[in-house]
Amino acid sequence: MATIKQILDNKGHEIYSISSKQTVFAALQLMAEKGIGALPVFEGNSLVGIISERDYARKIILKDKMSRETLVEEIMTKEVI
Repeated sequence: MATIKQILDNKGHEIYSISSKQTVFAALQLMAEKGIGALPVFEGNSLVGIISERDYARKIILKDKMSRETLVEEIMTKEVI
């Protein structure tokens, strides 16, 4: 079984994030560019949530909203452990 350190050494140590005030479309572009499925959401230096492809599917597509007009803060999951 691999340790977290081994996984990070293999994967890399870069962490990508997004502001709660950016659009969902911008978050999707970044996730696609980096090949990831979720982004931590920050306001300044504070972690305020996480946005994932699941949030997009359930809160944009199924509710017929527009990703270019909706802000990350409107659909992000706010309870992050």
